Amino acid sequence: MGTRYEDQPAEHWAGAESLDPTPVWKQYLLVALLLFGGLIAVLVVSVLAILPQIVTPPALVPGDRLVLAIGELPAAGAPPKLIGVPLLGADREFWLVQPAKGEVYAFRRAWSLQADSGVACAIEMMGLASVQQRTFIASCRDGHAPTFSGAGRTFEGGGRDLDQYLVSVSDDRLIVNLSRLVRASERTTAPVPTGIPQPQQP
Repeated sequence: MGTRYEDQPAEHWAGAESLDPTPVWKQYLLVALLLFGGLIAVLVVSVLAILPQIVTPPALVPGDRLVLAIGELPAAGAPPKLIGVPLLGADREFWLVQPAKGEVYAFRRAWSLQADSGVACAIEMMGLASVQQRTFIASCRDGHAPTFSGAGRTFEGGGRDLDQYLVSVSDDRLIVNLSRLVRASERTTAPVPTGIPQPQQP
């Protein structure tokens, strides 16, 4: 059996067209199209990233980011402000509050007793209560009415804190990311140990 090229039958020989390379202009066109597509993708991502910084507040930009003027932010220690209709639907309303200088929260108005139980309560402001103490109260269908501080902390040992949206603040505006809801986990109280002798009072 021959192993040389000329020893192979003619029908096994490759035709002359197999030696022709892909035309160079097609390769250049493919590279140009890939570069152009990459540039377009980078441009779109860049515009979406800086959009909250260039729009005029109030505005809801792609990515569910709500841009508000800095004047909408309550002063430190002032009562919270409800942000909702017509900027947002009733299901995404939130309380904007600054219990202390530099501590800014956006607490979702809809809240549930358990994180996975669906919406059962509406968060309301407690009159003129201090934002350092009892600021919010939940109005639940079952009559339950837990209270919360201005920082969203529950006053019930086994309850849940308020759910909140992520907020970023700059010199002239604040941005609330409605696509990033931080759900508070349920608190559990530590069991009281038994069988351990307690110290006697003198």
